[in-house]
Amino acid sequence: MSSYYWFMVEKSYKKFTSDVVFTNDTYVIIGSGVGGLTTAVFLAKAGKKVVVLEQHYTPGGFTHTFKRRKGLVWDVGVHYVGNMEENSGLRRIFNYLSDNKLEWDPMGDPYDVAFVGGRKFEFVSGKENFRKKFHEYFPNDKNAIDKYLELLEKSTKKNLLYFVQKALPGLLNTVLGPIFRRIQKPIASKTTYQVLSSITDNQELIAVLCAQCGNYGLSPKESSFASHCIVINHFMEGGYYPRGGANRIHQTIIDNLESLGVKVFIKANVEKIITKGKSVKGLLINGKEFSCKKVISNAGAYNTFQRLLDSSVNNKKHIDFRSIKPSTCHLCLYIGLDKSDAELKLPKYNIWWYADKDTDSILNDKDNLSKDQLSFAYISFPSAKDSLWSTKHPDQSTIQLIGRAWYKDFRAYEDKPWLNRGEEYDKIKDQFKEKGLSLLRELYPHLEEHIIHAEVSTPVSTKKFSNYNEGEIYGVTHAPERYKTRVLRPRTHIKGLFLTGQDITLVGVGGAMGSGILTATTIIKWNMSKQFKEISAKY
Repeated sequence: MSSYYWFMVEKSYKKFTSDVVFTNDTYVIIGSGVGGLTTAVFLAKAGKKVVVLEQHYTPGGFTHTFKRRKGLVWDVGVHYVGNMEENSGLRRIFNYLSDNKLEWDPMGDPYDVAFVGGRKFEFVSGKENFRKKFHEYFPNDKNAIDKYLELLEKSTKKNLLYFVQKALPGLLNTVLGPIFRRIQKPIASKTTYQVLSSITDNQELIAVLCAQCGNYGLSPKESSFASHCIVINHFMEGGYYPRGGANRIHQTIIDNLESLGVKVFIKANVEKIITKGKSVKGLLINGKEFSCKKVISNAGAYNTFQRLLDSSVNNKKHIDFRSIKPSTCHLCLYIGLDKSDAELKLPKYNIWWYADKDTDSILNDKDNLSKDQLSFAYISFPSAKDSLWSTKHPDQSTIQLIGRAWYKDFRAYEDKPWLNRGEEYDKIKDQFKEKGLSLLRELYPHLEEHIIHAEVSTPVSTKKFSNYNEGEIYGVTHAPERYKTRVLRPRTHIKGLFLTGQDITLVGVGGAMGSGILTATTIIKWNMSKQFKEISAKY
């Protein structure tokens, strides 16, 4: 971001100080994203001592929001969440995490719209509604569409078994782990394009079925079909948005944690996990050593193994990330307008815009920044999705436009000072801004005279605020190689060190929440059944 106002937040959180003391039975969680917060709630409910550390001025990871002078607000990572219909399992768990304080607004139908080569396609909630809609779009490909939906349905249990085996203890993991992974392997080892091209040769249909692939950050020929299935199934019943904004996710969960006696500290920069032999000994925080025996890292697998741990405690399988690439990075254009979304007739649905049906070429065009026009964009209308927006921000609305980026184009600026990275850097941002505004004018020409703010964030912005090495937004890649490694699981080879977060499961709020459950299950084991019974009965 290129403004001094990134960290304007509505609630103040306690800063970490040098007099904080951890007991030997305290679980210290590094990172306050959804994965870390979910783990914290389940552990606290099980009677464990928990502390959460956040390096930045505001907690929440990619659920936080930022403001500008005119009171405009944007989310930075949560654009919509699936499986949030009333009484769904995910909805019940978030009710549990937030003590029923987190509410959701449905986006309605369509919840996504794809423009592929000038043709418009609507994504609607419900499998049968989806089937009917796509039969209308592709009347000669009904059998392929039916087969696709069948594959999605069959993938659910296979993916569930894959994630369950990550939390199995000792002997159970040794016996059942290989079996569960083998069951999932056929869908994990193939790319999305390989599977879809086996059921249809209609390239336009494949492009449209993969139009939402930006949700996991890889094109059809790169992504694992397992990743594709999880994300598409997640949104099959439509999209939802946190009522009051994305920051309500972490705010309500942290409020619940504080009622459970859990402290959440900001400005706690964990520089190192200190080990003795193969056991956790302590943490180096803000330049000072603190003794602790139990650490849960929500900082990402790469950061944990490559940055926070000494290389001497890693063996080859834990330090070799050459086969597990980082996910995609992005440019984002944040737009503010001087009229309400109702007056401007802004939609609740998201737009996936592709210049043509060759989505792989579009999403893998490493020279895209030099082109005169955008060939891909994702457009979100956060103010239109939030039913409380107009009460706090009358006569205002917001839009976000995202494009794919390549870190090679920004590496030269990563060590330059924030807000002062030079003219060439600013030129790249200005060019993307103009191309983004040009596309927006093409889609919504009436918005031109109402734009009062427009700025761009880049991968180095993401790196600064998230600590991801190449400004990636989805952790490690969602390609087939993700499913081959045994590193991405809650329990590590270091005694007292656990992992949580999207690298353990999958991208997104739902994925991060699932990782928190897996990590908590790994630690408290069968006692988790008590909490699941409570969720079923009360939430």
